[in-house]
Amino acid sequence: MPRVLVLCLLAILSVSPLARAATGADIEAPFDAGGFEPAEIRVLQAALAASGDYAGVLDGRWSDDGAAALDVWSAREFGAAPLAGHAAAAVAGFLDAARDDGWREVPLADLGLALALPLARLSQPVDEAGGTRQWTTDGSFAVLTHRFDRADATAWHDTAASLAAGRIETRRGPDRLVTTGTLADGRAFFTRSDLIAGAWATVYLTAEPSAEGALRLAAASLHAGRPEGFDLPADGRLARLVDSAARLVQAATPAPAGQVATPARFDAEITALPPSGDGDADGAEAVGGTGTAFYVGPQLLLTAAHVVAGCTTPSLADGTPLETVAADEGLDVAVLRAPRQAPHWLAFAEGRMRLGQRVYAIGFPYYSIAGTSLTLTGGNVSALAGIDDDARYFSFSAPVQPGNSGGPLLDARGRVLGLVVARLSEDYIVEATGSLPQNVNYALREAELDTFLSRAGIAAETGGLGRFDPDDGVPDGVEDAIVPIVCH
Repeated sequence: MPRVLVLCLLAILSVSPLARAATGADIEAPFDAGGFEPAEIRVLQAALAASGDYAGVLDGRWSDDGAAALDVWSAREFGAAPLAGHAAAAVAGFLDAARDDGWREVPLADLGLALALPLARLSQPVDEAGGTRQWTTDGSFAVLTHRFDRADATAWHDTAASLAAGRIETRRGPDRLVTTGTLADGRAFFTRSDLIAGAWATVYLTAEPSAEGALRLAAASLHAGRPEGFDLPADGRLARLVDSAARLVQAATPAPAGQVATPARFDAEITALPPSGDGDADGAEAVGGTGTAFYVGPQLLLTAAHVVAGCTTPSLADGTPLETVAADEGLDVAVLRAPRQAPHWLAFAEGRMRLGQRVYAIGFPYYSIAGTSLTLTGGNVSALAGIDDDARYFSFSAPVQPGNSGGPLLDARGRVLGLVVARLSEDYIVEATGSLPQNVNYALREAELDTFLSRAGIAAETGGLGRFDPDDGVPDGVEDAIVPIVCH
């Protein structure tokens, strides 16, 4: 079982007696850096930098900065103070992502530096005056390298500082210059110049918000000398903790006799919709349940197949009937057609999904029971596959409820990364481990949605709302693009 599943299920560790029975290492103990070798601490620092929580250097020495970063990571992912198992989860997820993206420390021979880069995602370097430039294939991360004299290096950093529109930090020394900040378009940047062999070796990194973890990891790895890598000592305590956590997941996953450990679909909720005026003898329509759908074109909506399964007439909340154009119950996706055009729709995400990237679930949970307003919750991509390593799905931690089914999962640019379909069966995990899973939810990948539409002879419309940052609030028009669906 891939170790990324540790990120989905390790929350059971703090309360599960199965953890003590299934493992020899004390993964439930409070985290104590004293028992780790410098090489292990360095990998943990790399994991916390890649998650966006650590801004120090990868020096293998545990510091207050590292402890604060682990505190933030554990609180966000598990809602608790750091345990040894939390460190194992962070490292396991990082090692998986490092393999997927080809993270390697490479020598910058002309500069006398070494730097970690996601080689599997980088385009070929392009020469430019005095150096080179490389972009990731999705354009979210870039690295530039140059050799300057002192005057040009100083001018470079002064220019970088003048372009900062948000936070800015500068450090100036006799043999090192560092400038970090945020540009007007929201990208973070980091630039550092080191005096090496009489020249100023300069590295400039920039990243969109979704790739800031990549920037932090690359910046933290930058050092003079030879590459060190991210290999865990095979007989070290951290490697044993990672293996113990993986064995725990394997022990907790098999279903009891006669059961299958599959995700529990979101059951459509019976809702208290106001009378339409044309209902039954009591003045109310017969309603089976509600879910969420979103427009991918002026008249086409996507939702989960189980939201409209068995409906005599699926409709919008105002009673407008919808036509089911195509459905795939195996994937749990359906496309509907509305009789009138919507003014706004959503665009699909582009580029490769990243483990740990920020995501947002947006929809109508418990529609009309808890209210009728659109709701948004945030979380992270917590695993790059679904149950049984099903690559058509991925796991995320944004809280969702019945009624979110069929809604979009947005990335940090407001684009559709997936369609919310399921959550981990709480009853099964409680029976297997004695603990409740928290925010282990599943979405169908954007690529599967695109393939489904293509098989149905439908092309998602270009245009739509375009990019937006949900952290800054959703723009006008989103309420037109994401709508509640009623099953009659």
